[in-house]
Amino acid sequence: MGKEEVLQELGFSKNESKVFLALLSTGPVSAGVVADKTKLHRTNVYDALSRLIEKGVVSYIISKNNTKIFEAGDPDKLAALLKDKEKLLNNIMPQLKLEKQLSQKKTTAHVYEGVKAFQLALYNLLNYEKTIYIYGLPKHAPDMVKSFIMGFHRQRIEKKITMKHIYNENAQERIKFLNSMAHTEAKYLPEKFNTPVSTMTCGKEVLIINWQKPLTFIVIDNETLAETYQNYFDVLYENAVMYK
Repeated sequence: MGKEEVLQELGFSKNESKVFLALLSTGPVSAGVVADKTKLHRTNVYDALSRLIEKGVVSYIISKNNTKIFEAGDPDKLAALLKDKEKLLNNIMPQLKLEKQLSQKKTTAHVYEGVKAFQLALYNLLNYEKTIYIYGLPKHAPDMVKSFIMGFHRQRIEKKITMKHIYNENAQERIKFLNSMAHTEAKYLPEKFNTPVSTMTCGKEVLIINWQKPLTFIVIDNETLAETYQNYFDVLYENAVMYK
């Protein structure tokens, strides 16, 4: 079974498979380049890219000339989509990783959209096995991720990974609930610091999350930046309040 057929077994459409494999072999490129490589109509390429972004396996950055540049994510993320298809995925994983390695270009930030993409990014942080920090959390944030957030916390707690939260002032009930959980801490800052945008950091990653619909976030892979944000979190946490 070829790579395209296996990706389709994982739930990719024919066009999504072609576009994803094209991005792996080319590295970060515009939709026009993808259309040329796949011989697909540009409209079909944009449709496939949109669905791949929703799946959390493709990201994009905005170039200096205001063009979207798309890039395939690490093939490891595919395993999280359908664990029952892991055997098929593992059969083509060496080829995918080789193509990714050959086309690798240094990038510092990726933009993602959708709850599914955020779920993959959040679970990926558990691989660091380090404390997760997040501040600037609005009250409605848990509702936007209610489909998976408790499962994430259960897995995090099983791994004994601490997560520290700083919520907006109006999230008292959520703060009390989180503080009842093991390996979990939560506080809040005064109302004047309320914000719809959160900053999360763990290991060498920083996530900037906009909790307005549709959920969008930026993932920055930079160890120095992550350490700086963690230090800033510590300052905020010292001045935050547990709950009223």
